[in-house]
Amino acid sequence: MAALDIAGLDVDLAGLAEHLGALVPEAGLLTDLRLLTGGSSNLTLLATCAHRRLVLRRRPVGLIPEQAHDMGREHDILRMLAPTPVPVPVVHGFCTDETLLGAPFYVMDFVDGIVVQTAADLAPVPSRARGRICADLVRVLAELHAVPLASFPSYQPGRSGNVMERHLRRWHDRWHDRPHRDLPAVDLIAAELADRLPSEQELSFVHGDYRMGNTIVAGEEAADETERPVLAVLDWELATFGHPLTDLAHLLAYWEGTGDLHSHRAQHIAREAGLPGAAELAERYAELSGRSIEQLPAFLAFEHWRAAVIKEAIYQRRRRAGASPVEVDDARTGVDRHLAEAAARLGIGRAIPQAHPAQ
Repeated sequence: MAALDIAGLDVDLAGLAEHLGALVPEAGLLTDLRLLTGGSSNLTLLATCAHRRLVLRRRPVGLIPEQAHDMGREHDILRMLAPTPVPVPVVHGFCTDETLLGAPFYVMDFVDGIVVQTAADLAPVPSRARGRICADLVRVLAELHAVPLASFPSYQPGRSGNVMERHLRRWHDRWHDRPHRDLPAVDLIAAELADRLPSEQELSFVHGDYRMGNTIVAGEEAADETERPVLAVLDWELATFGHPLTDLAHLLAYWEGTGDLHSHRAQHIAREAGLPGAAELAERYAELSGRSIEQLPAFLAFEHWRAAVIKEAIYQRRRRAGASPVEVDDARTGVDRHLAEAAARLGIGRAIPQAHPAQ
């Protein structure tokens, strides 16, 4: 077996090989194991076997909140979505034996394709095929939101309260419960969102982090109009029951900025040839889902405001940990840009202190 370089993981290779052989016998002998992604997110490892490649997913290394990064829950979600039109990897099982990878993990098939995180990742995709990928990205989202809630055992009909009111309150409480700078814009935008977000209850099963970077898409094969180019949707750890427009807003928040504002590198992807604008994607979602998108600006504002709350925590953590000035400044300006985006979506930009200029 090839030598491993997986920092921080205590891997029992012999035990893991035996486990995979019993779980997916047709895959053959384990020959290599390497890290695909890591950091503060869940760890994804590629297990190369004699006849098949498998993917193992476990929580990050180190101390984490008790209910965070629940791999068993993510495994169950993939199983529940398997019979639906939503493309997900085939899962083979969940392992609670922490002696194998140092934490519980689940096993799924490797899906061969492209993950588009930056504009450069689009290079293998012909420009004529890019529009089809984007159209399918929206189609998959509409299909997810159409999955009957009764398909999910954890669904509890008749839960009282407004879902967006709960989300707004939860994130606002999180802001005030943690160290933060004096940024009046956070409270100003929260008050505006309380008036703008819908009061009616509308629930779907939502991904929670739906964007192109969390999917696997076909490369040159995407030009084949007989096939669907979105091959799999990944990273379901934030999935829950929520308002469907939160997913659409999250997708579009990563798609393009407001005016000259850019709060994430993924917003540069939409500038590439062959990709439609955010408005076209929104209209396609409305057509496929039959859902009104009249209140989409408020949901876009919420997504940017929520991102600002998250990035302020990252800024505080980096500052306390003595991170490089570049890393600290990147997190700080990210907060400013998201708040500016949220204010712009709500049309209250003049009431918000000037953010750092986009770079």
